[in-house]
Amino acid sequence: MTQLGIIIILASGLFFTLSSFFGKLVTTTTDMNSIVTSFFRFFIGAILITIYMKYKGATFKANKPKPVIIRAVLNAFGIILFTIAINYTTITNTNMLNLTYPVFVLILAPFVTGERIRPSSFVYLVVIMIGVYLVSQPSFDHINTGDLIAFASAGITGLGTLFLTEARKHDNGDTIILYIMYIGLIINTPLAFKELMNFDPAALPYILASALLGILGQVFLTWGYKYVDSATGSLVSTTRILMAALIGVLFLGEPFTDNIKLGIIIIFGAVAGLSGYFQRLFNRVRSSGIGHWGGE
Repeated sequence: MTQLGIIIILASGLFFTLSSFFGKLVTTTTDMNSIVTSFFRFFIGAILITIYMKYKGATFKANKPKPVIIRAVLNAFGIILFTIAINYTTITNTNMLNLTYPVFVLILAPFVTGERIRPSSFVYLVVIMIGVYLVSQPSFDHINTGDLIAFASAGITGLGTLFLTEARKHDNGDTIILYIMYIGLIINTPLAFKELMNFDPAALPYILASALLGILGQVFLTWGYKYVDSATGSLVSTTRILMAALIGVLFLGEPFTDNIKLGIIIIFGAVAGLSGYFQRLFNRVRSSGIGHWGGE
């Protein structure tokens, strides 16, 4: 079952990457802002989850509304910021910087959930920040707006992840997604109003593709985590960075400098470390070694 989970999460990564790709095409082929893609993602998602829950006969009321609403607001803002970032930077940087959200989970966990931080986590935190620096190459006279927004989306996503843990204690995934879609739609509508009033029909295929693939990515990610542990899921999810880099270079002509390559390797390794994957691998190897010598 673990292999099935890995395949499903890989598929979710591809869907998310393609969603950002089509969002980028909206900005490069028309005068529209990619914020319109997140509007349609929430709009279509709200319709689909409502139909699904009606079919199941499920209640729309949350058992404990507060953590569900907080989770929905944070997740909605995370998606919106990610979408806005696509206007100003590459899909490689947008996806890569967004996937640094475990850093913020690490930093904020003691304040939100009271969890203690392992000392080794601070090492990975420093390593990730080095990777972010290599990718964005900030300077005192210029900071890429898109990179900054993408990194901010990681912060919001990280905080939202912590509240998801609390929300799942009292409500199921369907209810949480329902709130995300409707609250996201409420927040996104005024931000996308100008684009909706000056809608370019030429962008419609790209907008719908971006919205539907974003929804599929979320569904597959949730589905995939049923079959794998969080460490494996986090590690597999970071492959989206490589997918975004490949698609960006091949189809959008985005730069793929040595700094970006090194940043990808550093961030990928640090996220794997933060997820506890290396520790588990070390423990497995050590246990295998003990068993082997005991058999001798």
